[in-house]
Amino acid sequence: MTVRAALTGLVQGLGLAVMIGWGGSSALAASFAAEKSLDGTELVLQGAGTASYMFWDVYDAALYAPANASQDAIINAEMPMSLLLEYRRDVDVADILEATWATLDKQYAVKAREAIRPKIEAIQNAMTDATDGDRYRLDWNPDVPRLSLSLNGDKRFESDDVELARAYFGIWLAEPPLSEELRAALLSRTD
Repeated sequence: MTVRAALTGLVQGLGLAVMIGWGGSSALAASFAAEKSLDGTELVLQGAGTASYMFWDVYDAALYAPANASQDAIINAEMPMSLLLEYRRDVDVADILEATWATLDKQYAVKAREAIRPKIEAIQNAMTDATDGDRYRLDWNPDVPRLSLSLNGDKRFESDDVELARAYFGIWLAEPPLSEELRAALLSRTD
């Protein structure tokens, strides 16, 4: 049983709501490259932050998009972008999936969420437990179109579905996001 599951069970057993705290920006931006390339398109670091659960830092995140990217264009998946998640501790894939669905449950009405469920489950089936130092990379290029998920440079999933790209990036970038603080940090350099 994970620490999260144990705490969740304890708190729910007491009839209380579980609160998840996610940190915002930090000095970690220096640990991410200032630029990345995606299918020949130069992307620049738009922002970086740390996701935390209670008092544990879980992963560092960085968002890349073209230099002239607007928040709306990024959120609507209208331009190439890349999201890196570098884990700072071991995390069970079950916990990753739980956080994903908790966010999507807030973002989508039941009917809309159920319509995208098979697409979300397809990308989630490509995920595994993350260990300290693992790096997931989510890339979207609307010009191809191609959404890809890699773990430590190994491509694990690919799709041409813009709706899936918008929904999956939306976990961090759409309203309400996984964390308001982390969203603000990831989009901190956009206009």
